[in-house]
Amino acid sequence: MTRAERRLTLPAELMSVREGRYFARNALIEWGYERLADDVQLCVSELITNAVRHAGTELVLSLYVDSQLTVEVRDAQPELGAPAPQPADDPLAASGRGLHIVAAISKDWGVTRVAGGKAVWFTLPLPDMDIADADVFAMDDRRETDRDADRNNGDTSADSRDLGRGTGTREMQARRAGTAS
Repeated sequence: MTRAERRLTLPAELMSVREGRYFARNALIEWGYERLADDVQLCVSELITNAVRHAGTELVLSLYVDSQLTVEVRDAQPELGAPAPQPADDPLAASGRGLHIVAAISKDWGVTRVAGGKAVWFTLPLPDMDIADADVFAMDDRRETDRDADRNNGDTSADSRDLGRGTGTREMQARRAGTAS
């Protein structure tokens, strides 16, 4: 794979979180890695939020693809700081989990001192494009398959066709219709 790179400079404001998520998703779609978009958007949200809240400086979001995906948020705050310990004493805490989420989702992550500040980054392996992802299959495709199976089994009642519209397996459909024993 050839190396691909995208970079976006953002102000230190909360609207930058949303803009960064969209930027990351669009880059991944352009590169054909939309399967990574949800995980990347969550982690980008956490990193940009931390940069806005703790550094308060202009930041740069970068995405690089070579043998893996690397996402980095640079700010002008030289303080590296360690992530807060997992807030076990307050399960309803509104903050303090961001880097723990990034660590759980990513293959690797870290904080690096760079000229004029720091970079917080994470990596993800690239998906195997030859293997279908579950997200690729639409429920409409499944419904068509269920209706085709009903037709092949000789079941042409209106109830069985209506129950096949997104209600789950045949056993669950029968229970909902009151016909299961």
